[in-house]
Amino acid sequence: MKINITKTTMISTMIMSTMASLSSNNFIFSWMMMEINMISFLPIMTKSNKMKDQTMKYFIIQSMASSMMLMSMLMNSCIETPINTSIMMMTSMLMKLGLIPFHIWMPMIMNSMTWENCMMMTTIQKIIPIMLSSQMLSTKMTSLPMIMSLMIAPMSAMKQLSMKKIMAFSSITNTPWMIMSMTNSKNQFMMFFMIYSTITIMIMKKFKKMNMMYVNQINMTKIKEKVSILILWMSMSGMPPTTGFIPKWFILQSTMSWTMTLSTTMIMSSMLTTFMYIKMISPMIMISSQTKKKIKKNKKDKDLSIILNMIGLPMMLMMKS
Repeated sequence: MKINITKTTMISTMIMSTMASLSSNNFIFSWMMMEINMISFLPIMTKSNKMKDQTMKYFIIQSMASSMMLMSMLMNSCIETPINTSIMMMTSMLMKLGLIPFHIWMPMIMNSMTWENCMMMTTIQKIIPIMLSSQMLSTKMTSLPMIMSLMIAPMSAMKQLSMKKIMAFSSITNTPWMIMSMTNSKNQFMMFFMIYSTITIMIMKKFKKMNMMYVNQINMTKIKEKVSILILWMSMSGMPPTTGFIPKWFILQSTMSWTMTLSTTMIMSSMLTTFMYIKMISPMIMISSQTKKKIKKNKKDKDLSIILNMIGLPMMLMMKS
């Protein structure tokens, strides 16, 4: 088994910089760790991406957001005003996370990336900006961009045909949930982030294994694979009784006590996302394929994704009791 030293080193640097930022109480140190995290991701993108200009686009957007972030900190220290009311700081955080209205770059860059890079982009790359945005910005400032992201992203994903773009919009939809969970408590964030990352990695690995790039390719797969994709998508959207519903339920319970507007928007967004996924895959499950295929019976062929995503039902029953 060959070990890619560059990739291993860069991923290790990304993980260590994220952990260092999470354990820090200094803004400058957290900003430096975020920059190291971003710079570590660039060689991985360049090595596996044939289109080198996408790496440069990502670098320009992220470095511009970092510069704005540092500038807002310097301006606020000179003027001596609270940092959580800075529009420049909010803009830099929205650019870092790819939230609406600064979201155009994310589906565009993810569309030309490999599935492994998409996994990193939607999981580990979001931790530090989410932590900083929940600590540095007030919820009143970020509520409008979060509401826009929750409502517009599922609508935008409905008209997409590329799987990577759909996953990018799904990541944009789930980012406000991450910010709210971090605002409520770190335990909530860790639970939501772990479950969301597991579901995202599982579905992206499935798409990579089946070499699936567009929505209409689902029609060529077996019924078991179609059902597995549907359950994974339902879990990602937070539909009960799947596993993805449990952390969203806890976040809603905490958020409802102090803001009803965001809580209502979150519920509506989950409904929109569920409708989008069902609309996308239900015709392909209901209508059987034209070509007859021989079904091979294999007792050992068990789909782990279906089992993991249906753990939500016994978990709900345990919590109810």
